[in-house]
Amino acid sequence: MATIFIHYFTGTGNTAHSVKLISKSLKDKGNEVRIIQVQKGVVPPVEIPDFHLIAFPVLSWAAPVLMKKYVSEMPKAGRAKTAILAVNGAIFQNGKLVKGYTGQALEQLENTLRKKKYEVFLTGNASFPDNWTQFTNPCKPGEIKEIFQVGDADVKVFTDKFLLGKKELYRCGFGNIVWSNMVANLFGYIGRRALGKFYIADQNCTNCGICVKSCPVSAIKSGKEKPWWGTTCEDCNRCINICPEKAIQVSVPLFIIQLVMNIGLTVSAIVAILKYIPQFVSLDKTFLIPIEIVLIFFATIFLIWVLMVPFDAFFRFLMKIPTVRKFFSISYTAGFRRYLAPGFKPLGKL
Repeated sequence: MATIFIHYFTGTGNTAHSVKLISKSLKDKGNEVRIIQVQKGVVPPVEIPDFHLIAFPVLSWAAPVLMKKYVSEMPKAGRAKTAILAVNGAIFQNGKLVKGYTGQALEQLENTLRKKKYEVFLTGNASFPDNWTQFTNPCKPGEIKEIFQVGDADVKVFTDKFLLGKKELYRCGFGNIVWSNMVANLFGYIGRRALGKFYIADQNCTNCGICVKSCPVSAIKSGKEKPWWGTTCEDCNRCINICPEKAIQVSVPLFIIQLVMNIGLTVSAIVAILKYIPQFVSLDKTFLIPIEIVLIFFATIFLIWVLMVPFDAFFRFLMKIPTVRKFFSISYTAGFRRYLAPGFKPLGKL
């Protein structure tokens, strides 16, 4: 009998469902299984099991930022055997099921663990219904059922390989690592935070607090006012899918206003730097250009922060006025379906 620690992050329950299937199979074989759900405040255990199994949903071709941080904090374990499962979002396109794509996500976590002397022997994928409800309408019930059959089969194959100790490592190719790593980094540092700022609780919100309580990174705040999103959002899409009133939307006016403001301010800052820095700094172009590039970089980051924090606070203040909130609640997501994996209870345990 082996001791196995399963560490997982889940947004809308696909990964939780996968972990439940894996855990049952492992326990049926007489193994001792400990399940750790990764969320804010959870730290890796110091005990050393016989095996580690890590599972996560793929968000913009990477593991969730919180999951990557958790893995980086796992103790050095002296060649502890480890397997990693990435859960992708599958869709139906022109009547055909199309599986999700992992990009560099598995290899990134594998490299992190190898640096900490973990023996990663198995990495694999499982495809379940896509649920990026911020931008795409979730699958229809019939499609969900069919995709689940495929996903469950993927999980079984992965579990069987794990039980046999089979060594098999997923590789996406150098070219795919390069582009997916670039997108993943942009998403991790800026994209997920910005996308969280485009969420809004519309006039149907009852301030029940379910989104606040269930957010795995505590990014949603509330109180007397309707919920609002901080800068730590993982963009896991749990909140928009779990709301019982379907009151959480993507604000189109907020998206347009912030995008226009960001482009306008950034362009103005770049023009000002290129125009005035040469007047104040008498240097050869060899040294001047790198200075300008650095200043443009920091100006861009600063202006993103300005939009995400002080300007966001100003918009929240305006939205205390019902007519203003109604305007900002204009959204294409109002007519979208919502998705949670069958049986998923974010506030409960597996």
